[in-house]
Amino acid sequence: MASVVYLTTRAPSRLVGELMLAGHRAWECLSVSEVLYICEREAVDAVVIGADVEDPDVVEAQMRRITLRLNPQATARDVVWELAQLFPPTAPTIQ
Repeated sequence: MASVVYLTTRAPSRLVGELMLAGHRAWECLSVSEVLYICEREAVDAVVIGADVEDPDVVEAQMRRITLRLNPQATARDVVWELAQLFPPTAPTIQ
């Protein structure tokens, strides 16, 4: 599963809890500096930028990683689906 950092302006977030329930490693950050710190210390696959973050284009340029920018209607299910498309399971399924 993917390791994800969620940048938001409000904490705690339900999204992080739901991502963790889906099996992803997830961190919640309130500032870009926190995101950059975690990205330096951990193996982060993607950064999710919340719809409430101002200047998402500027933030996205600073990340230098795969970023997902949420729209206000996005749900945890949408994020989990997108992560599954970007980072498919490595173990093959047996049929």
